[in-house]
Amino acid sequence: MAYDLYVWKAPRDLEPEHAAELVSSWHEQGGDPAAAPFEPSDDVTWFFRELIRDEPDLDVTTDATPIEGKLPVWLAGAASETPAPRTRVAVIHFPPQPTHDLVSSVIGLATKYDLIVYDPQRGRVDEPLAAMAEYASATFWPRGAIRALLAGVIGLAIAVVAWLSGIPVLNVLGVLVGGFLFVLSVFTFVAEGRKRLGRPSAD
Repeated sequence: MAYDLYVWKAPRDLEPEHAAELVSSWHEQGGDPAAAPFEPSDDVTWFFRELIRDEPDLDVTTDATPIEGKLPVWLAGAASETPAPRTRVAVIHFPPQPTHDLVSSVIGLATKYDLIVYDPQRGRVDEPLAAMAEYASATFWPRGAIRALLAGVIGLAIAVVAWLSGIPVLNVLGVLVGGFLFVLSVFTFVAEGRKRLGRPSAD
């Protein structure tokens, strides 16, 4: 059976019932994407442009416009002299029995651009990026902590070796890369430590 997914940027924190009311009211008024009850965002524009470049046969209802030419989406955007127009909504009309790769591509891009995904068939409103971040935080200890610690130690080692090398180019690049890894590791531990301390006990 064919089904649709609605993708937008805001409003966020909607209950499924409220999302259903917004979508139903919009369709009752004609379903014009340019008049959809969602906040315009260039994130939705780039979501659509990247999606339709990867899946040109996919049926999408949207007020966004695709990029002309054959340049990669990121390069076309960088080369453009005008900012991307903002888009309110993208409604993806999946074919019957869509492949797992197709659905994953849509959800992956929605995660990349931090968008809301509404599934009216299941009555679900999801924030894929927030869900991914919550999962990463929940599983940080101990495996994630070990990886972060290892990255910090490697970064510190790279910075020290580069600093002592005496080679100007290697010195600068090594210190920058190593320092970045070390600082990122420290910030990760601080952020996850605060979340852990603030998380209520399971008892």
